[in-house]
Amino acid sequence: MPFLERSKADLFMTLARFLSAMALLCQPVLSGAAPPEAGAVEIRARDQAGRPIPGVLVEVSANGQVISRAVTDGHGQATLHELPPGQYAVAVAAQGFEPAQQGIRLAQNQSAAVEITLVPELVRKDSIEVRDTATPVEQGAAVPDQLPPQTARELPSRPATVADALPLVPGVVRSPEGGLRISGGQEHRSTLIVNSADVTDPATGQFGLTVPIDSVETLNVFQTPFLAQYGRFSAGLVSVETRRGGDQWKWELNDPFPDFRIRSYQLRGLRDATPRLNFEGPLIPPKLYFSEGFEYEIRKTEVYTLPFPDNQRKQEGINSFSQFDWVASDRHLVTATMHVAPQRLQYANINYFNPEPTSPDAGTHEYTATVADRLTLGGGLLENTLSATQFDARVWAQGAEDLTLTPVGNTGNYFARQNRNASRLGWSSTYSFAPRNALGVHNVKAGSYLAVSSDRGLVFDRPIDIADPTGQLLERITFSGGSPFRMSDFEYAFFAQDHWILSPRLALDFGLRSESQEVSESLRLAPRAGIAWNPFSRAGTVVRAGFGLFYDRVPLNVYSFDHYPNQTATFFDGAGQITAGPFLYVNGLGLVNTPSPLVFREGVAGNFSPRSETWSVQVEQPLSPFVKLRAGYMQNLSSGLVVLNRVAPDPLTQTGALLLSGTGRARYRQFELTARVRIGESRTLFFSYVRSRARGDLNDFGDFLDSFPTPIVRPNQFGNLPSDLPNRFLAWGVVPLKWGFRIAPVAEYRNGFAYAPTDALQNWVGVPYQSRFPNFLSVDCRFSKDIKVNAKYTVRLSVSSYNLTDHFNPEAVHYNVADPAYGFFFGQRGRRFTADFDVLF
Repeated sequence: MPFLERSKADLFMTLARFLSAMALLCQPVLSGAAPPEAGAVEIRARDQAGRPIPGVLVEVSANGQVISRAVTDGHGQATLHELPPGQYAVAVAAQGFEPAQQGIRLAQNQSAAVEITLVPELVRKDSIEVRDTATPVEQGAAVPDQLPPQTARELPSRPATVADALPLVPGVVRSPEGGLRISGGQEHRSTLIVNSADVTDPATGQFGLTVPIDSVETLNVFQTPFLAQYGRFSAGLVSVETRRGGDQWKWELNDPFPDFRIRSYQLRGLRDATPRLNFEGPLIPPKLYFSEGFEYEIRKTEVYTLPFPDNQRKQEGINSFSQFDWVASDRHLVTATMHVAPQRLQYANINYFNPEPTSPDAGTHEYTATVADRLTLGGGLLENTLSATQFDARVWAQGAEDLTLTPVGNTGNYFARQNRNASRLGWSSTYSFAPRNALGVHNVKAGSYLAVSSDRGLVFDRPIDIADPTGQLLERITFSGGSPFRMSDFEYAFFAQDHWILSPRLALDFGLRSESQEVSESLRLAPRAGIAWNPFSRAGTVVRAGFGLFYDRVPLNVYSFDHYPNQTATFFDGAGQITAGPFLYVNGLGLVNTPSPLVFREGVAGNFSPRSETWSVQVEQPLSPFVKLRAGYMQNLSSGLVVLNRVAPDPLTQTGALLLSGTGRARYRQFELTARVRIGESRTLFFSYVRSRARGDLNDFGDFLDSFPTPIVRPNQFGNLPSDLPNRFLAWGVVPLKWGFRIAPVAEYRNGFAYAPTDALQNWVGVPYQSRFPNFLSVDCRFSKDIKVNAKYTVRLSVSSYNLTDHFNPEAVHYNVADPAYGFFFGQRGRRFTADFDVLF
């Protein structure tokens, strides 16, 4: 194809254009006087008695970006060189001491000495407190929702992975099917990066089994990241930074013993076993550090809408994350990580209408390896990250029977089998220039991203029968064709951005990003802009606003669709005679003809560029040193989304099509009011209220092409999305009590999820997703205490309670109008309690 033949030339032409654009962007910054002479900072770490503290990690940051690191020597000293004039924040951390930070300002040719006194850690740190290293204005327009991982670990739900903890963030919900929805969009419309490496599945765009929460240092969720360095999403971005090993060896064993299921005072087998082992420490102090988070999981989740014992969704697997950090010098840090997550699922997605025989089993293997190199160079920071990701998935049924769908419940065996292997090799390189003074302070950053992805496999489908409540056959869907597929893609991106601090009360963000996917034959330009303004110097008020274009990466399973089996539909009357059909529907890719001024594409099938136009405005107001309020409004208008449309068959050939087209739309609006209440030095309570509206095309391709596809393709409609939650209130945190006790409450009140009534032929009745489950209320609590056994061992005892108010929160509804029980809600999880303990050493 012409586009493919020119891809290499386009790559270098695009790079040249971006370098030229970056030069123009930086011209007012780089022109004029020669760069100022750099200085140095000497850090002296002392304890309260004035004794030097060796092995202290020292980080120097400018405008929220760490630009240099060092570790104090045996005299408690560390020197950081090549620091240009400017304002800096010095943060220090050492095992057994409270973290500390201090601001300094360097003039031209100036060096400085800073002595920092560290105080002993008063209590064992049960959470990592994320402290801002820049003023609110210096942070810019793109401020994420920060989720303290150590605090999340103490909540009643005991999240084991990053994905488990994400619904604690405003704007993030978990759908009844189990997927994550950020800004109303499906999971494949968001991106997960770990230590700057993209770890989403190249085939489906899903997050997969995310890294253990025990290995996480910072967890940020962006709904409006207006910095040009972020891309490959149109709904949201999840950014995870993992923690390195400390200066002393530390071990922690969580949930060491299994939980058993007891019914009617009798032991009825294992319920779950989730031992988690975490250890970290120096291999070659103070040069090489190691940390490991390891979890082995056997979990049998009880489905309350089915009778025991045929109601257990089973999951077994390993989740391991290893990290090595090599401090080559005070200007050079190398980090290597390895994430290994094999998993086996049995009776996936069972519920009242899909009992065990109709559910699939699955086996997945996820592997990710990264090497990141951070080097202070020329007064700036050069970062290079190389990542390799492998996703393998196999899905199979419980047997070889055809799947039968009826209004009162389904029988037979699952219809879809698949075996696929997807991989990605990516390299990102960014350079953060040293701050430059020109009508304020300019913080310029530029970078590139290159990746090669592949997806190969085979999908095999068995027949589906649709029957009425009496078992009378109404429609039969058979499948034919289908062949092994092998898709590949080469993608690249370049960006340049400037965080321009005009004054301590005003900062602007400007940036431009270019992205291209060879498989979609398109080149996309994404401008971004934002502002942070402090209108009242003494009140602490900060106003943030921004606008940006964002583009999805199109997963490779979209381009494998024409290798999937084709459907043939035949309709029957009450006597079993054919009334219509058989109609053959051929799988295919559509062509986008709608012009866009910032998208350059070839006129070929599959030239998709899903995108969103997003803007937001926020106001932050601290009420006291302990309370901060934030109110914000955002709007996300998406277009060009990939949806599956059913094309009516030709009357003569009786052949139609199932066409993936780039014509989908979505609209998400959100008003958010949040409050953070700090309790002491290390505890925070979080309160949030979100008023939102999510609407869009309902036939999102992810429902039909992921690991567990939907069996029925209905006519596409625009309406409320399944994730639409008009009102949601959420409160959670950890509160210290007397005598070393802690209480961790979680309260959530929201509208019920929407559902779509269907008829006997499984078609929608009326406007989909106008009906809702009853309002949801859950008050959970965890009460815990650490008991020190001796100088080495500590035991943490805890009791957790769920749905303390015993509110009626049904899990299912009879949604088919041909079901005699239509409209009846059921599957209530009542008040319940659990007890557990951890070992710390």
